[in-house]
Amino acid sequence: MPDLPWFVYAMLLAPLGLILIAAAVKTWQVREARNWPQAPGKVVTSVAEVREIRVSDSDREDGYRLEKRNFANVTYEYAVGGRKLRCNRISIGEDLGNFEVAENLAKYPAGSILTVYYNPRHPDQ
Repeated sequence: MPDLPWFVYAMLLAPLGLILIAAAVKTWQVREARNWPQAPGKVVTSVAEVREIRVSDSDREDGYRLEKRNFANVTYEYAVGGRKLRCNRISIGEDLGNFEVAENLAKYPAGSILTVYYNPRHPDQ
């Protein structure tokens, strides 16, 4: 093994460390969500929409570019503690766009009834 300064090894291992931290955080979120209470909800809107998102691009001077992607915008209402709330998150995972848009719109048509799992500390989540 070459005799390199410690910070070289740290720089090489940093991306792995960040990936492990992100995986641990997501695992913790999923475990927490298993115990969340539920409430009945109703889908208010269910439409496809195009959004511009920032994408890393090392070839650009500013390091990113804007890219248009399709998203399923499913908005639903539910009530917790007498408060009427709205949300549009349908998965604990991150929505990167261009993935399962038609499937999600078909699964959650406007007017349909669904079960909402919410964070008891922050019912709007």
